[in-house]
Amino acid sequence: MVKDSKGDRKQKVYAAKRFAKGAMVCPSCQYVLEEAVSKCPKCAFSGEIAIQKFPFPAPPLKAVVDPNNLLTKTETATIFKTVQKLQKQLPQVRFLNCIVPLGKEVNLREFGFWLLNAGQMKEGEEAKAFAILFLIDPKSRSVSVTVGYGLDPLIMDTDWVKICENSRDLLYRQKYREGIELFLQNSFDLLFERALALKKEVKK
Repeated sequence: MVKDSKGDRKQKVYAAKRFAKGAMVCPSCQYVLEEAVSKCPKCAFSGEIAIQKFPFPAPPLKAVVDPNNLLTKTETATIFKTVQKLQKQLPQVRFLNCIVPLGKEVNLREFGFWLLNAGQMKEGEEAKAFAILFLIDPKSRSVSVTVGYGLDPLIMDTDWVKICENSRDLLYRQKYREGIELFLQNSFDLLFERALALKKEVKK
């Protein structure tokens, strides 16, 4: 939310190009994009459409976003500690985990795309380039991963599918803390592996 010259609150509007900056796969139809575009050439999904679908302020982005308190305070604190530990080893990466019941009527990929772009991070907008948003919907029993454009070239969608599948059983059994921590560890392992591979390529 922002305030106008009169001090009244109004919803912040995000430009469509801001949403499309790093989206190489359309979050709505999963069409693979060869370059950043203002809207998907297949289904016409865009940042403006995302704003229309979710016309309310996005919550602040942090290690745990749990508006319905599906995690206990102890579980939330444990996840925060895990994230801090992993981010010390990969300081550029920001691990964000959101658990919210939405239902099958909501496209989880579109919601994750909107949330990552519309939500505010204390580190600033630049930190979103290397952010990983793990979104869990207990109501529809589904998950989604949205990443910043800085990570798009490093990890394929098929990699994220495998990582999500590893956590699926725990999440289905409502072991959300365990499922999130398994996702975090698997994500970290893959990112660390890719980071080492990049260093080797640079040295060649």
